[in-house]
Amino acid sequence: MGVTSIARINTDQGAEDGLDELVALARMIAYARHVAQDVNLQFATHCLDLALEAVKQEVGEGLTSEMAELSSPAPRMSVRSH
Repeated sequence: MGVTSIARINTDQGAEDGLDELVALARMIAYARHVAQDVNLQFATHCLDLALEAVKQEVGEGLTSEMAELSSPAPRMSVRSH
């Protein structure tokens, strides 16, 4: 295995790690958005919508089923009842 092959493996692993981090970030933003919506914080909900769209754009071509799942309506859970 040459130096070029090792560099390519490290680059691929780094890209995969970056994508995993973006998906995790998108999940956190989506959760925060649902909480903000649940407690009727309209401006925060709007800002979190924008943040989620920015993360989706960053992912771009690497859009996974996990990211598509965030776009679909998620079962809502009331924060007030917990």
